[in-house]
Amino acid sequence: MSLGPEVSAEKAAHSVRRFRAASGEGLPFFPYGLLPVIGFVLLTLAAWSGFAHHSIENVVRLTAGQTILDTGAQWASLDVSGQWVTVAGTPPTPEAGERLLSAIRTARAPTWLGPARPATKVTGNFGEGSERPGQASGSTPRLSSGTDTPEYLFRLSGARLTLDGRVPDIATRDAVIEAANTNRPQRIELVESNLETIGIAAPDGFRDAALRGVETLKLCNSGTASLNALQFDLRCELPGSEAERVRTLASAPLDYGSVGEIQILVQEVVETCEEELTRLLEASRIEFDPGSDRIASSKAAVLDLTARAAADCPGTLRVEGHTDITGGDGINESLSRRRAEAVRAALIQRGVAPSRIIAAGYGSAQPLGDNATEDGRAMNRRIEIRILRADE
Repeated sequence: MSLGPEVSAEKAAHSVRRFRAASGEGLPFFPYGLLPVIGFVLLTLAAWSGFAHHSIENVVRLTAGQTILDTGAQWASLDVSGQWVTVAGTPPTPEAGERLLSAIRTARAPTWLGPARPATKVTGNFGEGSERPGQASGSTPRLSSGTDTPEYLFRLSGARLTLDGRVPDIATRDAVIEAANTNRPQRIELVESNLETIGIAAPDGFRDAALRGVETLKLCNSGTASLNALQFDLRCELPGSEAERVRTLASAPLDYGSVGEIQILVQEVVETCEEELTRLLEASRIEFDPGSDRIASSKAAVLDLTARAAADCPGTLRVEGHTDITGGDGINESLSRRRAEAVRAALIQRGVAPSRIIAAGYGSAQPLGDNATEDGRAMNRRIEIRILRADE
């Protein structure tokens, strides 16, 4: 059956496809469906940036705190902001403060890329007690806060020689490092340099002053050499056979700065004095009233003997107070420090120069006996007197 001409024409009209050319005035194509994904990514980055900051700061805090525990620097407290660390407190000696700062600077923490140093800036805010007894303020071997004055603090402790400080230029830095490594004795296994350059012309005589610090320190068994506020100081522990040689070398005039304190601790004398003090205090203990820093009146005789023995010892003496675990840590640390200070005062009354003796409290951190028994606790409640080592 055929369709009529009207129906065929209408069908053909409906089957025609119409096209319209798009003009270039419309909006360009954009994947609007990706907007939620982009928003999620931005929110994640914003949240992660805050989390990462706090996460890194926590790593810095934990690493610095562990370093304090590892070095036994219970006197120190931390203020951490991001990767910047400020250490506050009163170290027993200026060298102890500098040693802790150096340890925190070099401490490493595990990361997904391997061990790294989390702290980028470490500074100290130490109390007046950090000055070495018998020295004027400013002459202690501590680096000053200025950044345009060359100075140094070299330390030999154990098998490590550490070079800290600011030197004028790269040539001076390299000369100091080379001198530290050249013909060094076998007992020095590692030279660690933290020297910074400040980009100035080397003052006349500074390099020789820096090399003197290295060369004299290499002759010691332990010690520190420093140039601070234009004053060269040396503290050196070594055998008696080398004492005069090192004293002569260290005391020669300098073209840059002046010679300050040259303290030579003869190893044999140090050991003999400490052994005598230890035997004396073990034979007749210095006792206190319970829970008090008042020395028992019956101990006047042992204090007399201790003062005479201490007067014959070289260097600086440290009176150390110790307790058992009875009571809290804070109470024990305070009590041990007050007892050490009481013994120090008693020895000063008996003729020991105040500049030669300091006090420190260690609480219950260094037990000798078992705190589970009465005999062990009694052993842990004690006073010890030691000679401050040259590298402390």
